Amino acid sequence: MQPHVVPMESMKFSFDKEIEPTLHIQSGEEVVFFTEDANVSLITEESHIWDDFQKLYAAGNGCNPVSGPVYVDGARKGDYLAVEILSVKAGEERNGGYTALYPGLGALSTPASLQDNLEARTKICRIDGNSGLFKTNDGSAVIRFDLNQFIGTIGVAPKEDRRSSYFHGQDYCGNIDCPDVCEGTTVVLPCNVDGGLLSIGDVHGAQGDGEITGCALECRGEVRVRVTVLRGEEAKYCAWPQVNSESYIGTIICGGGWSLTEQIKQGYVELVHRMEKYYGFDKLDAYQLLNLVGKVRIGQVGHDMNSCVVKIDRRYLTGEKEGSMLLYGNIPQICKEVLR
Repeated sequence: MQPHVVPMESMKFSFDKEIEPTLHIQSGEEVVFFTEDANVSLITEESHIWDDFQKLYAAGNGCNPVSGPVYVDGARKGDYLAVEILSVKAGEERNGGYTALYPGLGALSTPASLQDNLEARTKICRIDGNSGLFKTNDGSAVIRFDLNQFIGTIGVAPKEDRRSSYFHGQDYCGNIDCPDVCEGTTVVLPCNVDGGLLSIGDVHGAQGDGEITGCALECRGEVRVRVTVLRGEEAKYCAWPQVNSESYIGTIICGGGWSLTEQIKQGYVELVHRMEKYYGFDKLDAYQLLNLVGKVRIGQVGHDMNSCVVKIDRRYLTGEKEGSMLLYGNIPQICKEVLR
């Protein structure tokens, strides 16, 4: 069966519970989303330089568009959508993408960080196989770097009427720019309305932890997903969106204007709750184990946008992996096996 298709022309600049869906699908069906780049094709050459981000925003009638939304038949308010990411292709149409500096935007743009005024600059990075090519400004060198293609923005209709796709929030997810949202992972999102109304956009070809300039390798993209409705305890959901894989469970923290420190702390709190409720851990055991083996992946770090994924390897969870080094709740038997 061929997957459904969400065309790029369906792009919107918001997550909105009142918006008409682009298409309807059944639980378990596949969808291909074609997505526009973050600045709606206003930057395709290195001569396309914007020294004022607000002017760029106005010229595009917004930024960070998402394609969709998709209505999942049978999904009801209070259910969850498991969005299995089957493939992410970034930059194929233009054989690459761009990264740009805008004065005043990014984590290092303040006087206390790097310098008073960053020069506006656009860098086009071509793609060569599984690598990107970064040409230095003086043209003296080309640096090859690994691609890490992923979805920058994914979300559902929020509890409120409308949220800009440029931002993020706990109830709908949104613009999180977390590199872990990639092929081979599953994002779990709450349904705040019937059908969920899933939208995807802002595909990145590469990004370092933190997206410190506020602009990754921005590309048009093609994303293939399988969307399944989960109900109740089946989702193992507590309070925040999830990103899980065969090797780990993770929590996406996207708390709006929260500091990065508060985001990370909340991520660990959420994992403690998940481990206690769904994996049989004593609360303090979960806390202490995360202290030893928990991992954090930074999505965004900036003046008003921070996000992260906090995760734990499944081999440390009860019964999650055959041959696990940890068989929680059967420590005496483990000791006997070692002594034998």
